[in-house]
Amino acid sequence: MSNSFLLLNQNASISSVKFGVENQPLLKVDSYQKDPQKLIDFAVGKSEFTPSGNFYPGIRMPLPISYLQALIHNLGPEIEAAFGVNVKQIKSGVAVFSIVTKPADELDFLQTIPHYDGLGKNKLAMIHYLCDKTEAGTSFYRHKDLGYDYIDDIRYDEYKGYIKEQFEDNVTTEYMCKDTPEFEKIATYECVFNRLLIYKISSLHSAHLTKNYDFDPSPRTGRLTITSFMEFY
Repeated sequence: MSNSFLLLNQNASISSVKFGVENQPLLKVDSYQKDPQKLIDFAVGKSEFTPSGNFYPGIRMPLPISYLQALIHNLGPEIEAAFGVNVKQIKSGVAVFSIVTKPADELDFLQTIPHYDGLGKNKLAMIHYLCDKTEAGTSFYRHKDLGYDYIDDIRYDEYKGYIKEQFEDNVTTEYMCKDTPEFEKIATYECVFNRLLIYKISSLHSAHLTKNYDFDPSPRTGRLTITSFMEFY
């Protein structure tokens, strides 16, 4: 994959924000890449999607490392300023094409509530939308009783035990896209073509999928995104 079309669009709009009571940082980049259509063409041409082996409710396909290399080249200073990491000290990174394909009535329990992508400091998650679907964005949540916008190593045991007890007799089968008795929605970002979101891996979030979402598995017409994770020393 050539690096040239992965460069930052000269018209990109970069915003650094904080959300929630605990002031979680987020970097939003609209009109992110110079030629995102080539990423779609790459996904369609290779088309080696397979069911995700983790909690992701859909199919995925790995990207070349050049995607992450370009991301750091494009947004290194902004990432450092927003999250306090050193982009020259990368410990690990992975990027995958992703499409949500699992119907709501087939979800596992943990796919029906907000989740965090991992524990540990200096870890970031990123989602790059390669489609326009107003019914399929991303929302961030706060656990009401515990008051947590994010889960770290210190909070993990308490949160895990609380969730198990809280939902023992209250299991639902739908994607979360609104406030519930347990969770408060604190931010929502629509699925806008060529929008990139970067946030801490520990932030509680969920795909915002309304009942109009069609679970289209096609990388050309479905909810194609690139989901990335990076850890820094």
